[in-house]
Amino acid sequence: MPNDVDSLLPLNPRAFYVLLSLAEDDRHGYAIAKAVESITGGSVRLTPGTLYPLVHQLLTDRWILELPEDAADPRRRRYRLSALGKRIAQAEARRLDALVRVARSFDLLPSATRA
Repeated sequence: MPNDVDSLLPLNPRAFYVLLSLAEDDRHGYAIAKAVESITGGSVRLTPGTLYPLVHQLLTDRWILELPEDAADPRRRRYRLSALGKRIAQAEARRLDALVRVARSFDLLPSATRA
């Protein structure tokens, strides 16, 4: 039975990275950009011109939530992964995992090592 979010897949990779960064912790924009850079080993860098329109869309779609102002720095907006955003990220992770399993079955990737 298909998941109710499967029709939203595949995700834009940058959107997936933002969701992944928020799965770990609530973050403000700069921290999201730094987390994505870390997750990707520096291969993906989100500039403000890319990040903030993406954050705006994720907020509009309710995949992420904006948290109340931070008393320490009210200029910084912090974001949290919503329940819907988590389900979408999980569905995308399952989709990617299935693709990797197919690639391994065709010897395009080495088999996963077992502990």
